[in-house]
Amino acid sequence: MRDNRVRRVMITAAGTVTAQSLIKALRDDGRAEFIAAGDMNPLCATRAFVDEFVLLPQAGAPDFASRCLEAARRMRIDLIVPLIVESEFLPLDDARERFESIGCRLLVPPRDIVERAGDKLEFATYLHEIGIPGPVTVAYRADAAVERFPVYLKPRRGSGSVGTTRIESLHSLHEAARGRSDLIVQDAVDGTEFTVDCFAAAPGRVVAAVPRERIAIKAGVSVKGRTYRHQAIEGIVRRVVEKIGLQGPANVQGMLRDDGTFSIIEMNPRFSGTLALTTAAGINFASLLIDMIEGNPIPDLLDRHEDGLTMMRYWSEVFENGAGEMRLGTALEPARRHDAGLAPKL
Repeated sequence: MRDNRVRRVMITAAGTVTAQSLIKALRDDGRAEFIAAGDMNPLCATRAFVDEFVLLPQAGAPDFASRCLEAARRMRIDLIVPLIVESEFLPLDDARERFESIGCRLLVPPRDIVERAGDKLEFATYLHEIGIPGPVTVAYRADAAVERFPVYLKPRRGSGSVGTTRIESLHSLHEAARGRSDLIVQDAVDGTEFTVDCFAAAPGRVVAAVPRERIAIKAGVSVKGRTYRHQAIEGIVRRVVEKIGLQGPANVQGMLRDDGTFSIIEMNPRFSGTLALTTAAGINFASLLIDMIEGNPIPDLLDRHEDGLTMMRYWSEVFENGAGEMRLGTALEPARRHDAGLAPKL
């Protein structure tokens, strides 16, 4: 019989920056003795940073959950952390009892939370019901009456801004929607884009909320960001996460308007792609996760993160020769210089 400790962890979607950020956080925590990662693509740089790499089928494949289960049994995994809400969470949830039978926990929220957060139209309706400000969101129809532009045309389900188009006119709206289905039309909100990394130690109890400005974004992932302490943003996001009953990590995206109000756009019940910035700001979500799974006391860490910490990402390389041996490229070393006048004024 296994004890309740989390020492062997497996992460899916290894090719994502989220997986790499989570691996770094687990290494910083130090309690995970074995970290595995799985991905559908063997050409995955994350292979160089884990104890074992597992080749998995696409999340939509009928054997995705069973292949994860097989890997978890063979490697004696204590905890699996999937990262793709739209395609991985529900198949794994369907197999939850099979994972539990081998002593492996899943970091997958209850099905109703996954479905509510993953459906942009349903989530917008939910925000309205609980009195939280958000942009007007309606299902796209050919006879849709849009009162003002610009708007965004988005897939009803999905992430990373994939398939999202900013629309400036009714004609452009219908042209962009041609041949597509299951779309929403959402008011464009002007302001500064923020993501808030949240962690709920228990349903209704958020213990950390770290807002960060998304200064520069590529392919839906923040490549430059800065942390803030902002009571209004943190309060609104905490209320949403606590009301929905989530336990574990979440990232909530929204826009801070010039008048100081915050409009929530969407919520993802998973770790964010910029988890590394939250970790660097002093809040290690991997530590909170392990404590939650093990049943350890978790303190209130609200307003404990570093304010004004700026992240700027850069490229690095992993090389693999014909024999399958991997090595890291030459690491960049910081130069001894000081760029006067470039420090941000917050």
